[in-house]
Amino acid sequence: MAEKFVEARVAIEFIDRKLDQIRRIVDEFPNEKLWQRPRSDMVSIGNLLCHVAGSMRDWFENGLGQGDWQRDRRHEFDRENEMGADELIQHLDDTRDRCERFLAAIGDQTWNEARTFRNKSFTVREMVLQQLEHVSYHAGQAAFLRRIVADLDPTP
Repeated sequence: MAEKFVEARVAIEFIDRKLDQIRRIVDEFPNEKLWQRPRSDMVSIGNLLCHVAGSMRDWFENGLGQGDWQRDRRHEFDRENEMGADELIQHLDDTRDRCERFLAAIGDQTWNEARTFRNKSFTVREMVLQQLEHVSYHAGQAAFLRRIVADLDPTP
C-alpha cells in the first residue's frame, strides 16, 4: 500500500495482525472440527471465517467503494463442511486483498467524507473503525472456539 495516508496503512496493518491470529488458529484446528459447532445455536470456526470475510467485503466494497456486491449473510452462518482449512484461509486472504484496494483509495481529503451504507450515514473513518472492531471481536471468538471445539491448550 502506498504511504500516502497513514491511517489507511495502519488500518490494514491492524487487520493483518488479527487475520494472522485467525490463520494461526485455523492452522491448528483438526479438519474434522472446522465446521463443528459447540452447540447448535452457535457458529463453527468455518462459519466465523465466512462471516468475517463477508462483513469485510460488504463494508469495504459496498460501504467505502459504494459497490453493489450482494452479500448472503445468512449463508455465512448456514454453511457446513464446504471448505477445508486451506480454502477457508484462501477465502479470507482473497477478501483481505480486495479490501486493501478500497483502503488504498482513502486519502486525508476523504477520511471524514460521509458515505451512505445500509440506509445510514457513516464517515469513511467510522466505517474503517467499525471493521477494525468487528475483525478484532471475531478474532477473540476464534481463540475461544480453538479452546472449546478443538480442545487445544491456551496459546503461550
